[in-house]
Amino acid sequence: ACRYVNTLLKLIPPVLGLQEQLRQAVQSGDMETSHGICRIAVALGENHSRALLDQVEHWQSFLALVNMIMFCTGIPGHYPVNETTSSLTLTFWYTLQDDILSFEPDKQAVYQQVYRPVYFQLVDVLLHKAQFPSDEEYGFWSSDEKEQFRIYRVDISDTLMYVYEMLGAELLSSLYDKLGRLLTNTEQPSTWQHTEALLYGFQSIAETIDVNYSDVVPGLIGLIPRISISNVQLADTVMFTIGSLSEWLADHPVMINNVLPLVLQALGNPELSISSVSTLKKICRECKYDLPPYAANIVAVSQEVLMKQIHKTSQCMWLMQALGFLLSALQVEEILKNLHSLITPYIQQLEKLADETPNPSNRLAIIHILGLLSNLFTTLDISHHDDDHESTEVKKLPVQQGPNPVVVVLQQVFQLIQKVLSKWLNDGQVVESVCAIFEKSVKTLLDDFAPMVPQLCEMLGQMYSTIPQVSAIELTRQLVHIFAHEPAHFPPIKALFLLVTSVTLTLFQQGTWD
Repeated sequence: ACRYVNTLLKLIPPVLGLQEQLRQAVQSGDMETSHGICRIAVALGENHSRALLDQVEHWQSFLALVNMIMFCTGIPGHYPVNETTSSLTLTFWYTLQDDILSFEPDKQAVYQQVYRPVYFQLVDVLLHKAQFPSDEEYGFWSSDEKEQFRIYRVDISDTLMYVYEMLGAELLSSLYDKLGRLLTNTEQPSTWQHTEALLYGFQSIAETIDVNYSDVVPGLIGLIPRISISNVQLADTVMFTIGSLSEWLADHPVMINNVLPLVLQALGNPELSISSVSTLKKICRECKYDLPPYAANIVAVSQEVLMKQIHKTSQCMWLMQALGFLLSALQVEEILKNLHSLITPYIQQLEKLADETPNPSNRLAIIHILGLLSNLFTTLDISHHDDDHESTEVKKLPVQQGPNPVVVVLQQVFQLIQKVLSKWLNDGQVVESVCAIFEKSVKTLLDDFAPMVPQLCEMLGQMYSTIPQVSAIELTRQLVHIFAHEPAHFPPIKALFLLVTSVTLTLFQQGTWD
């Protein structure tokens, strides 16, 4: 062991001796040489970090190696166009941190004193490396280079999240102070890239760490509306940052109005589709009990963008899920009123499509409308079966009386759905989309779905007898699982179960199941 350590200590000076050559290689754009030297430094540091940390009397030489690796992390230029070296170093910082935090408390305290400043410097370096190039330069990048840069930023985000374990709340304070200075300094206007990188750092931490007790979040929420958004990348990061703070907003509802208008405005921009819709969904899920004052506005803006078909199919589905969360916190009359205005245009469209002769174009339209309904019903839950809020918060709402709004709507459109099925029964995807509406409603409503059981069992039996499909079996399984134990529903459930079993066994015997 002693010989191993001595060999390691002898290796450090020659590696450090390569620093001048490394700098010259970087200056001259010799990527191959700089890459090679950085690999040597990282390999020595990463593979032998614990052993070198143990040599307390030689701490300065190891710190010099750490600083050399820091230079490699912050190597000038944009990854992956001007350099490909910095990404090699990221795992070293994980290893070093793990080794420092694995020491007993006394020794750990000594190393924290030496290395906390290094890790604060690392945060600055990583955020600089995460900055986008100028708009002009970025415009010349290939789609492959942009994708590599996106992945690189995700790696940086993961590293920052990990570094939080070492630096704690002080890291958030540092990021907030820098952002505050940047946005309030009128003498030296900052670039959008600098603002975006600081927000990205904050978002990276807030997405995975509980920031509910952080004293800087109120200030950050106050700063966000002051950001001059002139760029899609910055707007995206603003949206994702707001989304990462949705749980905090649920605990501090008075601040919702600071950021909700920004989200609703972004909803109308197709370039911000993913970030704006996912952020609205998070806010509607986490803050639904505090959103009734804003519900009319949220529904109106959402309806408008859905009608204009601004978003791709998957974002339309997320938006419907967001609206389901939102409506769940309203009174039944309000829910029904909003449901009526929200889905009537789709029901009218579906009625028109149901009368047409089946063709590929109206098939896609039918699947899209059925998908919108099933995603809305996935999250519209007035009984709050899936609520993980404290019971006191759920008590904000009185017990709802009368039929469930989802059941009311399903009963109203049941005949229309049967009409669609009659024309499309041999199309697996349409049948699957119909079954998804009921399956997701059953999963969400549980016992509240009971009024639909007899007619749904009858329809499923007719479907399965005519053309057996897997989605019908799945829905039957759900119904049996939830309602078979209830005497009132046993007869229709039993009849459906026997029919499905009989048809399936016949298919197996005939060898016609595929």
